[in-house]
This record gives sequence, C-alpha cells and structure tokens, in this order.
Amino acid sequence: MKITLAQVMELDIMKPAIIKTAQEQLPYRQVEWVSITEAPVENFIRQNELVLTTGIGCNQEPKAFYAFVQDVIKSEASGLAVAIGRFVFELSEDVRTLAENEQFPILFLPWEIRFADITQAVTAKLVDSKQDDWQFTQKVQQELLSLMLAGNHLSALAEHVAGYAAVPIVITDAQGRIKGKSHGAEPVVGLVSKVYKHMRTSGQESEHHPLERKIQTLHTDGTDVHILPIIQANEQIQGYVFAVNRDKMDSSDLATAFILLEHAGTAAAFWFLQENTVQETEARMRNHFVADLAQGLIETEAQLKTRAEALGYEVSVPYIAIVGMLHNMEELYSRSDQVASFKDWQLSMVHYIEEEIYYAGVTVERETMSTFMDGQLLIYLAVPCEDYRTTVNGFLDLLDRRLAHLIPDVEITWGIGDQQINTYAFEDRYQEAKQALLLGIGRKGQGSRIFYTDTRIDRVLYKIGQERELRSLVLDYAAPLFAYDEQRQMDLVGTFVAYQRNQNKVTQTARFLHLHRQSLLYRLRKIEALTHLSLANPDDVFLLDLSIRISMIQHHMQTPNS
Repeated sequence: MKITLAQVMELDIMKPAIIKTAQEQLPYRQVEWVSITEAPVENFIRQNELVLTTGIGCNQEPKAFYAFVQDVIKSEASGLAVAIGRFVFELSEDVRTLAENEQFPILFLPWEIRFADITQAVTAKLVDSKQDDWQFTQKVQQELLSLMLAGNHLSALAEHVAGYAAVPIVITDAQGRIKGKSHGAEPVVGLVSKVYKHMRTSGQESEHHPLERKIQTLHTDGTDVHILPIIQANEQIQGYVFAVNRDKMDSSDLATAFILLEHAGTAAAFWFLQENTVQETEARMRNHFVADLAQGLIETEAQLKTRAEALGYEVSVPYIAIVGMLHNMEELYSRSDQVASFKDWQLSMVHYIEEEIYYAGVTVERETMSTFMDGQLLIYLAVPCEDYRTTVNGFLDLLDRRLAHLIPDVEITWGIGDQQINTYAFEDRYQEAKQALLLGIGRKGQGSRIFYTDTRIDRVLYKIGQERELRSLVLDYAAPLFAYDEQRQMDLVGTFVAYQRNQNKVTQTARFLHLHRQSLLYRLRKIEALTHLSLANPDDVFLLDLSIRISMIQHHMQTPNS
C-alpha cells in the first residue's frame, strides 16, 4: 500500500505545516522516502522523495531558490517542505507560478520543527505501510492457495488476482493454450496469443524490480503485457501468467502487481502439479488398457466395455491396429544436446507423439487409442468398413506431417493390421500389424508403410523359411552371396535384386545401378560362380530369387530393429 503526501500531512508533527502550492495534488503524490537536501540538487534526489530543506544553499537569493525548486521538480520528488524564518521567509511569485504550473506541492514548516523528528515520523509511517503490504501479500497468497486446494479452476485464480491488481489476467499452459482468464480478459486474449509467439525474441525485462529475472514486459499495440513463467521444482515451465496493463501503472502499483503475479504463479504451479498428476494417472490407465487389449488380457466383453467406458473410449466400432517403429531416436537424441538421459528424453518424446496421435484422430474425426510397448508405438484407429485404407492413409499422412514438426528427421515404419474389419478383435489386429511391420521393413526398408493384406507373398515365403527341410534346401543358394557381400562389400545381393526388377536386361540394370556395363557383367558372373546357378536358366533364377527373399525376410523377422 502506497503512502501519499496527504497521509504524511496527517501526522501530528506536520500539523503546523502550511501548504503553499498545489494543495489538490497531495492525495496523488506518492511518498517512498524522505530526505534532507540543500542546493545544489544534482542527482541526490530520487523519484517520490519528500524533500526537506532550509534553503541555506541559496544564500537568500530568489533566483538561486527558483533554480533549486526547478531542479527538485525535475527530479520528480513528491514535494518540497521548507523551514522558514532563517534563509527563506516567503514564496516569491515566480516560484509560486512555477510550482502551480507543474502541480508541485511546496510546504512551509516552522523553523522550530526539527528535520530529524519529521524524518523519524515519516519513516515510521513508511515502515508501517511496508508491514501492511507484507500482510496483504501474505493474505493474498493464502487466498490463492486455498482456491487451488479447493479444486477451483484457473479462471477463479485469474479472477481473484485481477480483482486486486485491477488488470486483466490470462493464464496459459506452456504451449500457449488458454487455461484460465479473468472477466473482461476476452478482448485481450488475441493480444496475449500474439505476445506469446514473440516473447522469447522480443521480450524487454523490467529494469528495477527484483522479480525482473522472471517477469518479462513486452510492449505491443500500445499496451504493456507482463509475463511470468509458471515454473515447478524441476525447473520446467508449465505455463505463463499474463497481466495486460493498459493504463500504465505507476511504479508502486506495478511493484504490487508483480508481487501478485508471483503469488499467482506459485498457486498456478500447484494447479498444474495436480493436473499433471491426474493426467499421468489417467495416461497410465489408458496405456495399461490398450496394452491389455493387444495382449488379449481382458477376459470378457463386459469387462472390456466397462474399462473402456471409464476411460472415455468407444470400443463397439471396428478398429484396425497400427504399429510404428522409431528407428533413429538415439541419433536424434545425440544431436539434441539434451541434459536428460536418453530414456527420459525418449519417454517425453513418446508423450508428445501420443498427443499428436490424439489430435490427428480428432482432425480426421476418428477414435484413437494408443500406447508405447516393446519399444514400438501401438495405435488402434476406428475405421469404416468400406474404403478404410483412405482413412488409414489420411490419418498417417497427417500424423507424419505433425511429427515432422515435433521431431525433425524422425524415421518411422508403419505396419497396419487389416486382415478383417470387425469389432473386438484387438489382439488379432495387433499381431497382424507387428508382422506387417517386420515384413514391410524387409521388403520396402525403413520409413515405409505396409498393410498386412499386402504381405501375402511375404508370409508364404516366411512360412517356407520356417520349414526345416525347405529352409536348408532353399537358403543355401543365397548364403554365399550374403557372406561375400559381408566380406567384400560388393552388394551382389542388391545387384541380383536390381537385375530382376529390370527384367534381366543388362544395359537397363547397369544404368539403374550407375555401373559400367562390364562391371555389371563381372558381378553377374561372380553370382553364378558363387551359387553354381545359371542366370540364363529361369528355374535357377527362380530358386535364387526365392532364396534371397526368404533370407531377407528371416533376417528382418529375427532382428526387427536392424
């Protein structure tokens, strides 16, 4: 609470004082300190000081006293109290005119009143005011914390703070989404959103207040916006408190507003802590539910519906399963200069990815359920029975775009389980999606997308590779090529695959591989020498192609993260 010159004049020791100029300004003149000053003024007077003087430095010269008063006014002092009877006897007309024009109060004090007594009385008044301020801020802090403990929304917090600070208050989360606002804040929500986007690069911190390292003040569209980050014990920013100062508070009101913002930030941090705890608990329950669906651990349809309803899921519609493998997370982590461990960083990224999965589902107007298990993303996506591929591809296209902004350069392979489009077949769809993922990596490589129904030939080949007699009969043809490639790095396997895809045409294959024709012919002869098969014989070519494809499928199915 600020002390005004009018309140100072109510002190017993000031009763003999005579107000000579600008009496109507006393209630508006703030007093933060009292000092005794004689000419010259220089920089010895600070803003909002009540200046006491005898005028001794003016040597009873009217012009010198005029210059002295002029300097005191320029220093933005609260007022000037002059002890009369020794060096100053009366206020000259030019000094009176100056003070009235500047609306600056000048007081006359009897010579007998000691400045020390005045200083002591005013200082005591200021100390009492500071004590009142402290009690006021403690009261506000208790009220704000009580609001949060009672389970109130952040809008109630914003309204309470706005009532004391007399400015609109808006509270956002760390992403700038509005979480609470006071009445009358609607017109400034757009301004707050604009400030949020630019505050990190255009912020101008307060120059004087001790909270300056936390509070930024940005000037935009003719308005000052004060921003306080809401920081929890882990030093993570949970959100921001915005106070929109349209009327340009004075320094005292601004200091009080900053203290109120600090208390609002403390109370809001508690709200975010509660909210995060609830969200983390709900997230664990959702993750466990989706994992149980995938593993077939929910015994009855009634149990499934009960648990789904408690979590807000609709499970009586057809879902397909989508499994995604994040291939290059360790590489991205090493490039990110993170302080956190890889495990903690990956978990935080998975949390953000699951948020993006939810918002992508909302955008395409489809229910989603997701979790992270066995090092892979699992998504259940509700689809129509007809033209479901359009829905799936549209969803994954949108999700890939969103993830490209969240984690640039991330590489994800998607496998989709879609053998049937029916209800309550969550485990079957999950197993199909996992197998499609591994077969897709083997056939198309990392970063691809493949449906289970498109892997028929791959599944046949995989089954062949599972039969002991057939495996030993077929795989022996490709084994020398894989061994040679590992030793010599010549890529004979890749050469044969390219030769097949280019219809066994040498010139076309050489152009495709960017090889000289003679170099390609050398490789083809090497393939024949190692396998004892003729590339001119269709049966031999079929056997070698079958052997290579089965070998590659077996490799990727056994080492899915390769």
